[in-house]
Amino acid sequence: MPDKTDTRHLIKELTGLQRLEYFESLPERFGMADNLGYKVLSYKTGYWSCEYTPKSRHVNLIGSLHGGIMASLLDTAMGSAVMTTLDVGEGHTMTDLSVKFIRPVMDENETLLIEGRVDHAGKRMFATEGTIKNSQGKIIARAIANAIRL
Repeated sequence: MPDKTDTRHLIKELTGLQRLEYFESLPERFGMADNLGYKVLSYKTGYWSCEYTPKSRHVNLIGSLHGGIMASLLDTAMGSAVMTTLDVGEGHTMTDLSVKFIRPVMDENETLLIEGRVDHAGKRMFATEGTIKNSQGKIIARAIANAIRL
């Protein structure tokens, strides 16, 4: 039985959008998607969103959601938005990530909205932006990042 985490062959067979659809069809998640525990809400070319409720394992020593988890959620959102634009045979990787934390998440029952967008898709580079908002629509964190087409 093939290892479900070895998805390298999918790049040769599916567009980025089709790969996202494939991952969403799996009965269980693996890797960072499993660790983060988010729920995908929607995606289309150049856009991806999910919701996330903090996990106790993601809380830092002062009782707020760890900044590294927020950065990972933003990286996932922006990387997934890039993936929606890829053709068969193309991959990508993020080259940098800049996050601004605006307010803490102290409530473990808070449902957060995470969105990623592709602002510019060039021949080689992508410019992306991402936001995390709380259930009142207030911005928790925002990020910009670049990705390179492989």
